[in-house]
Amino acid sequence: MRTFPIFISFDGRPPLVVGGGPLAAIKTRLLLKRAERVDVAADTLESELSKFVDEGRVVQQPPHPGVDQIRGRPLVLSATEHDGEDERIAEMARALGVPVNVPDRPPLCTAALPAIVDRGDVTVAIGTSAAAPVLAQRLRARLEHELHPRLGDLASLAGEFRDRVAEALPEGPARRLLWERVFDGPAASAMLHGDEESARKLIDLEIERGALAEKHEPPKGRVLLVGAGPGDPELLTMKAIRALKAADVVFYDKLAGAQVLELARREAELISVGKAKGAHSVPQAEINALLVARAKAGQTVVRLKGGDPFIFGRGGEELDALRAAAIPVEVIPGVTAGAAAAASLQIPLTHRDVSHTVTFLSGHEAGGKAPSFEHLDLRALASGNNTLVVYMGVTTGAVIARRLLDAGFREALPVIAVENASRANERRVATTISVLASDPGSLDLSSPAVLIFGEVAGLPAAGVVATILAQEEVVRAYA
Repeated sequence: MRTFPIFISFDGRPPLVVGGGPLAAIKTRLLLKRAERVDVAADTLESELSKFVDEGRVVQQPPHPGVDQIRGRPLVLSATEHDGEDERIAEMARALGVPVNVPDRPPLCTAALPAIVDRGDVTVAIGTSAAAPVLAQRLRARLEHELHPRLGDLASLAGEFRDRVAEALPEGPARRLLWERVFDGPAASAMLHGDEESARKLIDLEIERGALAEKHEPPKGRVLLVGAGPGDPELLTMKAIRALKAADVVFYDKLAGAQVLELARREAELISVGKAKGAHSVPQAEINALLVARAKAGQTVVRLKGGDPFIFGRGGEELDALRAAAIPVEVIPGVTAGAAAAASLQIPLTHRDVSHTVTFLSGHEAGGKAPSFEHLDLRALASGNNTLVVYMGVTTGAVIARRLLDAGFREALPVIAVENASRANERRVATTISVLASDPGSLDLSSPAVLIFGEVAGLPAAGVVATILAQEEVVRAYA
């Protein structure tokens, strides 16, 4: 983010537009959406600006403004379309610390005019740091379609109740939960459908309910076990995003990507409890205790886990601890790494012609040992029509391959390993069980990674992917 978005009030001295031509008129029209008055410095004004003057919305000022005309302005916009004059105005404004914008001249600007979606008290501003204004306009058009026309009315109504809510509830989780009930519930629905009277009554009821609970009940927290997916924020569910936006505190592990964490509520406390193979920075029992303690303090707690909480994520242990402490808990599933890797490779984990089942396995046991697979009938799986997806198996891949060969898996069975599935730095390696068994270093990948063993890894789509990757020098394919 090269520029920081901020909203400017025009309640004091009006903004100044320098220039009287068509470009100045366009920018003045935009500023008048929020400013009661705009000063325009020019010797002559085009017709639209003259009309604004007649309406009392624009006041014409002398051309070529100086320091006194610029000092103290909330914003100066120079649209003279004369390079020298625009540069003079920009330099003067910067020296005085006044935000300045010169259309289509990014180097002269300290402020940018965004594409705006206007819903009254709700304003969405879209900027691209002047890199792609047409893209900003396209995004605005999309949001214009998505955002309800009465959204501003809902915001205005909520503003009328802010003081009452502040008197009824202390700042913090209880007050925020009240507003969540308002905006997610029947009050908002009534207002968006034009029934303001019902909306007011419903908000009154929510305030009474919240005040009564605050007076007679201890604060009740909750925990949401949220699957963060494999790291690509676009693979998050909508429910996971809503959970992040509601969190007071987020306990996250090493597999939750930075872009996913950026979606958390701005005020949320972010705490790393990351675990990696052989390096448990926070013991599981301590994580469980932290979740319980924060929830008992009345907070909304998000436990953000890479992939899916219940697939090799120890989410079951956390769920047991929360239930034992009588903590309300919700589980929000995530896209597991095996599914993400298969999607990225465009190979199905099951296919009616070659694979009727899929088995998810851990590539190591407690203490980091290679898996024994004593709980599995590997010989039955070796008969074919099955796909094995192995998590955390990079360092033990060769041992796993040898055990599969000993169980009767065919030597040429395809294997594809995927590191950082779905992320920009994803890497893949294609091989066979026999090569992997004989050459432990053949994968040359790092965790997190998944290995896919099975005939599906040799389907045509996977072959195309392997060819492309070979050109990128990230695949080693063995016959």
